[in-house]
Amino acid sequence: MREQYRDDPKPGIPRADDPRADDPRPDIVMVMTDQHAARVMGCAGDDFAMTPGLDRLAKSGVRFENFYCNSPLCVPSRTAFLTGLEPHHSGVLNNDNYLASDIPTIAHALGDAGYDCHLVGRMHFYGPDQTHGFASRPIGDIGANYPGGAPPDIGTLNKARGNHGPELEFSGPGETSYQAYDLAVAAQAQATLEKLMAQRAATGRPFFILISLFCPHPPYIARKKDYQPFYDSLPGPRIAPPAKEHPAIAQWRRVGKVADLSDNAIKTSRAAYYGLVHMIDRIAGRIFDTVAARANTVSIYTSDHGECLGERGLWWKSVMYDQSTKVPLIVRAPGIKAGTTDTRVTSLFDLSASILSFGEAKPLPGQRGRGLGADGPWPDTCTSSFYGGLMNIDTGDVRHRMVRVGDHKLVWFDGHAPLLFNLASDPDELVNLADLPASQSVLADLTRQLLEDWCPERIAGMQVVQAARVDVIRDWVRATSPPETARWVDPDPTRNAYETGETLT
Repeated sequence: MREQYRDDPKPGIPRADDPRADDPRPDIVMVMTDQHAARVMGCAGDDFAMTPGLDRLAKSGVRFENFYCNSPLCVPSRTAFLTGLEPHHSGVLNNDNYLASDIPTIAHALGDAGYDCHLVGRMHFYGPDQTHGFASRPIGDIGANYPGGAPPDIGTLNKARGNHGPELEFSGPGETSYQAYDLAVAAQAQATLEKLMAQRAATGRPFFILISLFCPHPPYIARKKDYQPFYDSLPGPRIAPPAKEHPAIAQWRRVGKVADLSDNAIKTSRAAYYGLVHMIDRIAGRIFDTVAARANTVSIYTSDHGECLGERGLWWKSVMYDQSTKVPLIVRAPGIKAGTTDTRVTSLFDLSASILSFGEAKPLPGQRGRGLGADGPWPDTCTSSFYGGLMNIDTGDVRHRMVRVGDHKLVWFDGHAPLLFNLASDPDELVNLADLPASQSVLADLTRQLLEDWCPERIAGMQVVQAARVDVIRDWVRATSPPETARWVDPDPTRNAYETGETLT
């Protein structure tokens, strides 16, 4: 399949104002979701997941087994994908940070190469620039356009939203504005896609459409038709909380208040999550089926980060275990051998480089990653970093980073001892090898690689400056309520209700 990804842009790329009917470059249709763990798909070996749409896509393309996000948090991860830059290079360290408008994205690069680029749905942009190079964004985000803006009001279901254990007690069957948003995005995406396909037939101009959904992000409330099959059959978490835990993870557990969850909260939250995955699979499946018969179209499915979902007693994201940092990647493209699995260590950086390669566009300045079809030995390495800023969980300033090289993963904490795992012999990451004499050579090598372009002292200084800036913006938002020009508002907020005869308290 590698020959299908080009890293060497050819001369004579048509400009946006000079479409060429015989342009051989493919159209690119991409679906990105929020918080879909790589393991929760039938094609990934999950016997309980109901993902026929993604399974069909995998059968006609390639699924990547060891694909990682570059930050296990929404805004830094999405920004890393769009820019090819590490969070400490883009300045987007957490969910409150803006992406500066003078930092180019893959939409700028593809647009410069002649592509018609459109964003439909969620991208979690903050600030007045809500397109960052896309020619249009016909439906914006369900969330606030500025840090400190009010989240969607989902009525009595607000108690199920958040990142503390007590909120999980209110998971269950029901309907929310978040599900309605994804259906609205799907409808708009279908209309935009039909328009772009007609335009391609008429003018020959290739297009890139990025369709981005909110689910299966919490709150863990799913329609009863999606929820009930999993409530009846889904087992509990497989990996138990450890008897002795790394202090940084123990702190995360404390501030997340997940130590004393009821069995019912675990059961309902997991069932609803699987139900939400089933819902987004229907949406993604319809989109990919729309273009399945087109000979010159690349179809891509991925997510911004994973979900622990109770494994080790942890929930949500923002830790470096594979449950949190591994995300799905399925690619269907001309010439790719159908039904294959790629086991290389890859990341969202490599995906953005690949998209530019498909479009024969110039690489972005400072871009990390390489096209997935690049010639020569594959480095089998990736990084991911986290700096705090997960909604209502306050861990203070956090700096930790992961590097995976081959089978080994190092998690380096600023202020704590590291974690080192061999994923070949210990795929559940239960045995920390960092203190073993036999592991010191590997530990030293991975530490050198992790720190060579990452200075925690400098990043700590960045965090101080950025926190002061965010405080001013938040105060300004509260005082002035600036218009949110790219925000979707539910036309029927009365839909927010449980689908059950029981009263949840």
